[in-house]
Amino acid sequence: MKLDKKIVLSTLAAALLLTLSGCGSDDSKDPVPTEQGDTPVEQDDNPTEQEEPTQVETTSTLSGDITSDMTLTKDKTWILDGLVVVKSGATLTIEAGTTIAGKDGTGASTSYMIIDKGSKIIANGTATAPIIFTSTKAFIDKETPTVGQWGGLTIIGHAGNDQVAPYEVNSAYEADSSNMEDSSGSLKHVKILNSGITMQQDKEINGLSLIGVGSGTTIEDITVDMSDDDGIELWGGTVNLTNITITNCTDDYFDIDDGYSGTVKNLNIVTTTGNAGIEMSGTTNATFDGFSITQNGSDKEGGIYFKKDGIGGTFLNGTVVDNVDDDYGAIHSKSGDEASDTVDATNTSFTNVKINGEFTGTSATTLKDKFTAGSGNEFISAAVPTETSELSGDITSDMTLTADKVWILDGLVTVKEGATLTIEAGTYIAGMNGTGANTSYMIIDKGSKIMAEGTASAPITFTSKTVLIDGETPAVGQWGGLTIIGNAGNDQVNAYEVNSAYEAGSSDMADNSGILRYVKILNSGITMEQDKEINGLSLVGVGSGTTIDNITVDLSDDDGIEAWGGTVNMSNLTITNCTDDYFDIDDGYSGTVTNLNITTTTGNAGIEMSGTTSATFDGFNIAVENSAKEGGIYFKKDGIGGHFKNGTVTYNESNGYGAIHSRGTYDADNTSFENVTLNGTNTADKFTDDADNGGSATEIEAKFDGGAGNTK
Repeated sequence: MKLDKKIVLSTLAAALLLTLSGCGSDDSKDPVPTEQGDTPVEQDDNPTEQEEPTQVETTSTLSGDITSDMTLTKDKTWILDGLVVVKSGATLTIEAGTTIAGKDGTGASTSYMIIDKGSKIIANGTATAPIIFTSTKAFIDKETPTVGQWGGLTIIGHAGNDQVAPYEVNSAYEADSSNMEDSSGSLKHVKILNSGITMQQDKEINGLSLIGVGSGTTIEDITVDMSDDDGIELWGGTVNLTNITITNCTDDYFDIDDGYSGTVKNLNIVTTTGNAGIEMSGTTNATFDGFSITQNGSDKEGGIYFKKDGIGGTFLNGTVVDNVDDDYGAIHSKSGDEASDTVDATNTSFTNVKINGEFTGTSATTLKDKFTAGSGNEFISAAVPTETSELSGDITSDMTLTADKVWILDGLVTVKEGATLTIEAGTYIAGMNGTGANTSYMIIDKGSKIMAEGTASAPITFTSKTVLIDGETPAVGQWGGLTIIGNAGNDQVNAYEVNSAYEAGSSDMADNSGILRYVKILNSGITMEQDKEINGLSLVGVGSGTTIDNITVDLSDDDGIEAWGGTVNMSNLTITNCTDDYFDIDDGYSGTVTNLNITTTTGNAGIEMSGTTSATFDGFNIAVENSAKEGGIYFKKDGIGGHFKNGTVTYNESNGYGAIHSRGTYDADNTSFENVTLNGTNTADKFTDDADNGGSATEIEAKFDGGAGNTK
């Protein structure tokens, strides 16, 4: 059996949904915006701050040169039509929450933006209102986001050197070397999506290109996703970068050339396509302080690639995990018939770096010696073991699943009363494919325990054999899921809907079913038959003595997490890419959920509530980017209450369901809102209901308006 060693990556890109249209502007003069009204557009975010929402109703088209100061306001979407250049002496300011969308095209018709030397860009988004560069295809035409749908953003400064050539894409633009502390402005909380165009051989526009950019420039909290070349590339320059996340590129993820000498802090890269995580060429000698590079897919070049002669680098406080079975290691250096060991060893060091993988290439020995000689460095074990062991049937006595093998679920595996299942940190459990009686899933029955204590660096992962062993693409419904049944039920809670042989007790509201901490549940969810669906994580009458903390559920073919009754508290939950609801509570669930993060890109409600449920949600972020129905928070039936504190619902969908939607008569006495913000592009549908069923939109809105610190 061959293990492909892949770890699941949740896609960051979601289909952007609302229709816009723009008008043209003169393509040779300063841009004169043209507008169309009454067309809502979408803002994308995973909010952690609160910001007053602004309705977006118009679009304006930009082309040609910007020769004087200009502001792009968040009250419209700005369309790039061809090359837009901010010329020397001009400052382009972009308000937080603004979206800039590039038109489709190649060659002379490519839409991209250059901030030329002597000009500035001031693009300061916030966590709750990022500035987004994307494509009209994804944002306006509602096509699937993918690489290469527009060009990208390029900044050229005064901090070049004699290695730095004219901009390879357009030689009319060239850095000089007059000021190493030059400021080209500020980029904060900026997302660059669906970018990258190959103009011709060796002339590629990246997501973000930086040419001779000086240390006076601020670049922090940047996301680049889906670039059809590099995510970020720097030629020379001294600019520092902080909090950088790069995913889904087709070439390198972070590429430095020509003597770049800045510091990069908190760089996070997961490769699923493309080549190197970090590529370095020229006599470059940068510092990387705090980095995480995971190679889950790569054609060549390894995690960190010393590409040419004379390259050095200072690497501090980072991890490189190589899950790709090829000839390129976690640290790779130039190879080939003419290659020689010419790495700049004097200017290369490693401190507090962890590596899972090998040193490969001509300079492998030199680099490994530098690593070994450094302080706090460590080789860590493989992320996915090659040995497997199958589990099926009942576990009737204490058992430990060790991290030195992958545990394969074959059919239903039940931990029976009196038994404790312990799972070591870093362990993988993979469910076999199958439906009906052949569905692979796990039940922790009442009176038994699961002790699954992962860590941030070594989480416990439940996934599918289809992905982990067979190397196929992650998708919903590739195995069942994890179910816990306890003794904290009530008279509303029925037998487990998937398998009525298992039923919660109601003898102990403080019942302890064990610990789930730092657990990922991926590619799950099986419909056994109508109204009998296995979720990613199912909790039936689970008591408050149970610990559920730092849980990730991605790609479930039903709900992400569903709780029927019970008193268990949950914290630090992240749920994405489900086909039904993301967090579903029923039948009198009464626990507290702290720090719940949901982004809907498919499926229905963010939070769905039914039964006489009255839970507390303290700290939540729900971003509705795509939803078939039911809204952000859904009061599904009569008699439902809930206490909502310190949270945000960002509602960017337009389907008749609001940020808070109700179907029946809510429980006013047990409902409250405090420090809750409702924002997003859909400003019309904050509170909605099913009037035919006696919905409570007006009453819930009044309750919201009467709470302290709420904003809508």
